[in-house]
Amino acid sequence: MWVVFGLMTLYVLATRDRTLLDPHSFLRQRYAAIPWLMLAHGVPGAMALFLGVFQFSSRLRQRYLQVHRVLGRIYVGCVAVSAPVAIAVAIARPIMTLTPAATIQALGWLMTTATGLYCVRTGRIQQHREWMMRSYPFAMVFVVVRAILAIPAIARMGELGIATVVWSVIATACFLPSFVIAWQALAATRRVAKARTAA
Repeated sequence: MWVVFGLMTLYVLATRDRTLLDPHSFLRQRYAAIPWLMLAHGVPGAMALFLGVFQFSSRLRQRYLQVHRVLGRIYVGCVAVSAPVAIAVAIARPIMTLTPAATIQALGWLMTTATGLYCVRTGRIQQHREWMMRSYPFAMVFVVVRAILAIPAIARMGELGIATVVWSVIATACFLPSFVIAWQALAATRRVAKARTAA
């Protein structure tokens, strides 16, 4: 999964985001009126996207717990900045079908991250892990949506294709982590049951 997501990220960077360096590109022109908002959203968002991957490493958590904590604090700080600014960007450059989607994504990212932070601050480590598993997919939406929209058949659908992909990926980010967490719990229960039977 991480390899596929890494390839998606590289593709989006190479084909879309690099056009932000061109002052005449469509993206640069679209956000020309709000450059500071875009920086305030994009830089922390990219940092959260990058750092979040390392937070899932059990080896990092076990061997370098302090590094895990520092990276976690940076991740939370990046979300606290990037997510609210995403709403401001959506309002400043509205697309009728996408402004509500951007708002829901940003609020979902904030709420899951805040809940994960609350859990770790109150010593609920397992719940902290689960809520951070729910948080990171909201960051992944940025990459996954843009990678899917690059598929020619979807790109030809125009605004309908964009809206369909955006809402579908956000819905997946909302529900898939809870599905995975539930299956992990079921698998653990089965292993315990088998061990008891064997004993």
